[in-house]
Amino acid sequence: MQIVYGVNAEYVLPALVSIWSLQRSASQPVEVTIYGEGFCESHYNLIQRVGDNCGLSISVSDFDETAFQEYSNITTTRFPNISLLSLLLPRLVDGRCLFIDADTLVLGDVCELMSSDLGGFPIGACTDIGRVTYLEDRILNVKASDLLRPTHAQQKKVKYLNCILSLGFLPGENYFNSGVVVMDCDRIRSDCPDYVDLARMDKLLPYVHTSADQDRLNEFFAGKWFQFPLKWNTRPTIRKDLARLDGQKHKFRYVTDDFLAQVQEAVHSPKVWHFMGRKKPWNKGWWRRRLLIRRQAFKDYVNALRDFEIQTGITFDM
Repeated sequence: MQIVYGVNAEYVLPALVSIWSLQRSASQPVEVTIYGEGFCESHYNLIQRVGDNCGLSISVSDFDETAFQEYSNITTTRFPNISLLSLLLPRLVDGRCLFIDADTLVLGDVCELMSSDLGGFPIGACTDIGRVTYLEDRILNVKASDLLRPTHAQQKKVKYLNCILSLGFLPGENYFNSGVVVMDCDRIRSDCPDYVDLARMDKLLPYVHTSADQDRLNEFFAGKWFQFPLKWNTRPTIRKDLARLDGQKHKFRYVTDDFLAQVQEAVHSPKVWHFMGRKKPWNKGWWRRRLLIRRQAFKDYVNALRDFEIQTGITFDM
């Protein structure tokens, strides 16, 4: 079972915790490949140590950044080149693979994902719950800060509209998150001959200020992806999302009953916690301690981290 991570030097330890949690929950042996950006000898040694202590098969390949030199020159983008790895996987991998972000904690058996029937589609993923309200949150909604900086607010709305126009459809339940994706790379190569254009810079330019890899994948595979239940890619704010769905707020009033059921299931039985955004459980700060009290995802991470440190002997300084 092929598992692929794209990791820069800053995320080596979080990636290893994710890999350890994935292997602990898997019902079959897993083979993990880490494509690394900016690694030094200490990073390779750390990966080797975790692999040896946990009986994990982890190989490391250097990430070829030359294809994205122009992307890295755009200083306003907040994502490293390695974030674009998923766009290259159809060229690099044979058969089916699971691509997963480093900022995750796996609680379920990912073999279920890998063996799933994708319904004839080349990839499978989960709806991005943050994009379900994209139109209202980013374009229709007026915040107090918009009134104070109307020109800036207008520019942001234009940027979001341009992104939607580039996608060719309105983000919603038909837009997936690229943090947990099953790719049938053989099928992509056979059914999508233009897959080689996935990483073309002119195709990425409309999305460099948002989520270039995710938007580009959604543009390319629009209407051609299989939807996994949301429990396989759950963000820590899921209980807050459910409260909105249940009518305390109006933001999710247009969602389908199926999606509401997915959110309810994810609240009670998350299979993968995905720590999207800037608030990570391994970062220091007062807000982290507060979130550990309030959110189950952060509690689960602390408990997993304790077991990881015991088994590997590696101290994760939080």
